[in-house]
Amino acid sequence: MKRSSKIAIILGILSVVLIAAALTVHFRLSETERSEIESGTEQNEKESASQVANEIVNSLQNKPETEENESAEQTEITIPNTTGQIEISAKEIDEVYGWSGSNEINPAITLAANVDNVIQITNLTDALHEFVITLDGEEIAASGDVQPDSSGKFSVTPTQTGVYEYHCEYHPDTMKGIINVEP
Repeated sequence: MKRSSKIAIILGILSVVLIAAALTVHFRLSETERSEIESGTEQNEKESASQVANEIVNSLQNKPETEENESAEQTEITIPNTTGQIEISAKEIDEVYGWSGSNEINPAITLAANVDNVIQITNLTDALHEFVITLDGEEIAASGDVQPDSSGKFSVTPTQTGVYEYHCEYHPDTMKGIINVEP
């Protein structure tokens, strides 16, 4: 087979894969995600095209296969030991506050034990929030109040591995999740 024919076949296969990926993105987005994309939310306007593309890829990798698995599965944000930093935002969706990271609400977060983990918080709402980390009901660390339309950061160095919890001091019923502390 001639080289030009092989290249044409490879390009055809690549085109089919790209079209399939685009269709998968289109059909897997939830109604909320579609409306956010269509409305061009303030945060998306500030992001570059490569950041938006990375978020789509990440959401596809973490999207559950079926609707019934959707509530049980959470996206995990892993903090590499080299930087030890994570970013999370307070958002309001349909008049309900939640923590947002990696395009997921109240994601599972992974921190490293015995490492100074920095948590950067951005408050995109008009309400006061405080990020609180607990272990067995005992407060381990807290961000302090993060004012509306502002940001803050704090560090935490967990000394034992295990499953911790996080929540907002002011909205504990809707802004909550788990933190896995690993060696």
